[in-house]
Amino acid sequence: MKKKVSLNDVEPAHLEGRDLRWIITDRTVGADQMSIAIMHCFPEAIVKPLHAHRNIEEVIYIVEGQGQAWIDGEIVDFVKGDAVFFPANSRHQVRNTGKEMLVTASVFSAKTSSDDYILYNESMF
Repeated sequence: MKKKVSLNDVEPAHLEGRDLRWIITDRTVGADQMSIAIMHCFPEAIVKPLHAHRNIEEVIYIVEGQGQAWIDGEIVDFVKGDAVFFPANSRHQVRNTGKEMLVTASVFSAKTSSDDYILYNESMF
């Protein structure tokens, strides 16, 4: 199994408000205890749908841009260089409040994928 993955080697999943590339997964490097995804959120876009991760914590590190996260009713502002923590099972949503691309690295405490998300119909932004 590979030990290194280049962002350009992974096809993006085109989702509402963003492109998501799962760079560290069981399929890319054989990871069975964590996952990492790189998100490119379009200017002024909202990441939809509102979702949660069953029994999995998530941290997003802000590589570029600025925005807000809605986490179980609390709004957290963030900018480049910040890290935002989403507790396991927390309902959350992100939006890009800037005019430039928002780029984040999402680190998950267990292996996961977009198919494993708990989805909600409403939007908090």
